[in-house]
Amino acid sequence: MLTDLNQIDIGQPWPAESEIERLRRYEANKKLFEGCHDLVFGDWVRRLYRDEYNTAVFIVTNWAKRLSTLWADLLLGERPRITAGEQKSKKQQQLEKIINDNDFFNVAYEVALDISRYGTGIFKVRYDKKPIIEAIPPSLWFPVVSPDNIKDVQAHVIAWTFEITEKTLLGGQRKRMFLRAEIHEKSKIINKLFELDNGLIKSQLPLETFYPDLPEEQETGVDDFLVIPVHNLMTSDRAYGLDDYNDLDGIIQELEIRLSQISRILDKHADPNMYGPDTALEQDEYGNWYVKGGGKYFPISQGENPPGYVTWDGQLEAAFKHIEQLLEQFYALSETSAATFGQLKSGLAESGTALRRLMMAPLAKVNRIRMRLDPAIEKVLMIASQLDANLGKGVKLENINIMWKDGLPNDEKEQAEIYSTLVQNGLISRETALKHLFEFDAETLREELSKIAVEANQEAPALFKVNLQEGRQTGGEE
Repeated sequence: MLTDLNQIDIGQPWPAESEIERLRRYEANKKLFEGCHDLVFGDWVRRLYRDEYNTAVFIVTNWAKRLSTLWADLLLGERPRITAGEQKSKKQQQLEKIINDNDFFNVAYEVALDISRYGTGIFKVRYDKKPIIEAIPPSLWFPVVSPDNIKDVQAHVIAWTFEITEKTLLGGQRKRMFLRAEIHEKSKIINKLFELDNGLIKSQLPLETFYPDLPEEQETGVDDFLVIPVHNLMTSDRAYGLDDYNDLDGIIQELEIRLSQISRILDKHADPNMYGPDTALEQDEYGNWYVKGGGKYFPISQGENPPGYVTWDGQLEAAFKHIEQLLEQFYALSETSAATFGQLKSGLAESGTALRRLMMAPLAKVNRIRMRLDPAIEKVLMIASQLDANLGKGVKLENINIMWKDGLPNDEKEQAEIYSTLVQNGLISRETALKHLFEFDAETLREELSKIAVEANQEAPALFKVNLQEGRQTGGEE
């Protein structure tokens, strides 16, 4: 991490040496997420290339992508309910406008993916005729922290490089590399433009060079940063979150190599070599003798001994057992289980409660991420509303409440039976049961209770009339 803004100045290397290891890890994790595992596991993949033709099949099991989308789905697959006031109040309408204008849940989903694959996800808020909320790649984010306390963030730097190709006086071409930096401090943003030369900051250029309408300093009117990072697992001595891939690299590599080797063995023995009489040979148009078949053919004349063939038992059963052991370690280290990925054995999860027991470890991890994502989302939405109130005609939000869901399918029959029993035994009210079962807001809940009361009153006279008629038929009239 950076400890001084002077590290973004003329003569300094970019990126700073303290950031290189983090950026390399981000690049590797991006390749893992996108399925380019051979670019990351190069030394392991070479174990497959052992034949004279240097060819092999490499099977990619993209557990990295599956794991990241799992956490994002459990967090945001079922949209949380976000409120800032009563259903039709100005504050609630302002909140819904910000959410809808920014497609906010998809932006939050992108941040959740980054939290898993990089260890940190970044929200950025800006104003352009309306508040805009974006997900920023963590590779562009460089926090400036206090030298004696890495938790004390002094500024957030969003910086990226770009290249321009120019024509020279002699008709040739040359490439120039530039660095654009946004330095986010509380209540203001400082914009800078530099030229790079061989990885060093060569000179500072006026913003008008490429950004004619961009001021050097922008007042935000918000006494907070417009960059909000959200971290995965954190410790007291870290400024960045831990990603989900680092602990699993070795297991995923071994799984992919083992599956690839099994595939290679099966392919190799799918077309065995043969021997037989030379009368089975045929000649092609070039004079070459051959036998139609997958493997080699060894012709044997009368009285000759057939060639020996070394057979090998592939011990595939041991390989499959090894894969099972690797998967067990994968589930343990990733805080998942077979049930998490839908691999349920018969009878293991016949109810919603049983499924939740099998999902205890994944739900615990999701809750850990949610504890960091919840206050970040509240801050993002409040800052967006404050920008709109200061620079536009919006309403400033003060209190935001987020009702999260667990992302698991609901067992509606089981839940209905539970709440029905509680109501019948007088342990909860009908109002509370309806609120928890259907998640009604206050207005909808009142309407539903009124309908239930009306229907109950309509059924009561009819029931009395039926009972009266039955009494007359049995001679019970007095």
